[in-house]
Amino acid sequence: MDRFIKRREKVKKKIKELNLDAYLVLHPANRFYLSGFELHDPQCNESAGCILILPNNEDYLLTDPRYFETAQKLWDKDYLFIYTSNKEEEIKKFLIKNKLKDIGFEPNIMTYEFYKSLSESVNLHPYKGIVESLREIKDEDEINFIKESVKINHNVFDKLNSMELIGVTEEELAWEIEKIFRDFGATEMAFNPIVAYGKNAAQPHYIPGKIKVQKNGCLLIDIGGRYKDYCSDQTRTFWVGDKVPDYFSRVLDLVISAQRLAIENLKVGMMIKDLFFLVKDFFNENGVGDNFTHALGHGIGLDTHEAPALGPRNNKIFKPGMVVTIEPGLYFPDWGGVRWEHMVVVTEEGAKLL
Repeated sequence: MDRFIKRREKVKKKIKELNLDAYLVLHPANRFYLSGFELHDPQCNESAGCILILPNNEDYLLTDPRYFETAQKLWDKDYLFIYTSNKEEEIKKFLIKNKLKDIGFEPNIMTYEFYKSLSESVNLHPYKGIVESLREIKDEDEINFIKESVKINHNVFDKLNSMELIGVTEEELAWEIEKIFRDFGATEMAFNPIVAYGKNAAQPHYIPGKIKVQKNGCLLIDIGGRYKDYCSDQTRTFWVGDKVPDYFSRVLDLVISAQRLAIENLKVGMMIKDLFFLVKDFFNENGVGDNFTHALGHGIGLDTHEAPALGPRNNKIFKPGMVVTIEPGLYFPDWGGVRWEHMVVVTEEGAKLL
């Protein structure tokens, strides 16, 4: 059976339990995960379409004329609905025509305009995380794609290690990184590169600017690419120059030790928030707990950031097949910061480095 059909069968089982007539999948990555159709929407205010999952019948792909040729290569024409000038109104009429009354939807992605239009004629039920919970567990093909994506990422870092960086601006280096990813086989970037020199490294999601890399300063680089649509995400922090100060060495050692602590202790069945607090307690014991300002990591796959989040409020447990980042960081506004990130797959034997 086609892997996309298998995935939709799991959604069907869930919506049967919820007594829904259908479930409307709007999130781009969820749509792709269930159909192979369009991983990205064209713009933030546009949609390439949606999947309508029916518990006991064939599912529908709903899209507009721009995607007809692509859609018919993936989908039975009899279950392909093309809307034109007024998406909301036409989809509403389509639901009414097919006597679909109780519709589940993804509340984190549906616009108010779409909700208002549909709710005039059907009963809308918000159910968040139905597809995301499936995506948390990667199959063998997904893990292999992610491995290749990580390999490309490591090749990029190896290339950077051989380059002369002094005098290059952050934004010039970020652009060079994008080109290197392409040269090594990435289909696109997973996210815009973070290149932060000196004090800028204290900003976890810094946007590269015109600051030049100089001798004797810290340089944080957080980069990721895609292979077969699957993301990698790696951060490394370096000291540029030969006069490495004790404060940088100490912080780097603490961050890498915290990461090692997390990887060695991650176990199937462990509550996710407990791993976060293991690292937080380690930093507190070393007097730098307040400088650890974000989650320990996140799930990664078709999206760079997806479930599960490795934060202090996640009561879920680690399961085999999860792929997550482990990325502790410490940040000091007066000189910069250090983050060190690896990706791991959760196995019955613990965390396996990718």
